[in-house]
Amino acid sequence: MKNTKQREAMLCVLRQSTEPLSAEDIFAQMKAAFPSLALSTIYRNLERFAASALVERNDFGDGIVRYSLAREQHGHYLVCTGCHAKIKLCDCPLSGMERTIAEETGFTVESHTLTIYGKCPKCAKKEEQEETVHGI
Repeated sequence: MKNTKQREAMLCVLRQSTEPLSAEDIFAQMKAAFPSLALSTIYRNLERFAASALVERNDFGDGIVRYSLAREQHGHYLVCTGCHAKIKLCDCPLSGMERTIAEETGFTVESHTLTIYGKCPKCAKKEEQEETVHGI
């Protein structure tokens, strides 16, 4: 893949972000520096980056694919179905399972993703209070 200023800028935007970004987020951050940039270019390059394992796709169940720069330590998330807050897990809870699978089956695990959906403490408390008020 040829290295272009736009691709370098996309990777820089992803590198500087503290959370996964959608193609639209990346486009919005780059538009001022690249006025002729098209959203389709962002999507096309993200697909190339993903195919080359430069970025990881993140699906948080809201219909929007977000991307993060691939790192040696990949990320797993807890996603609140109430407020859509995302909490990144510090460690990979599946690393032991990957080793066991490889040892027991000879299967070579190349990658995996884990997103756990539920309610954050604030939304769980709010839901509990609403149930109490409505007598559920």
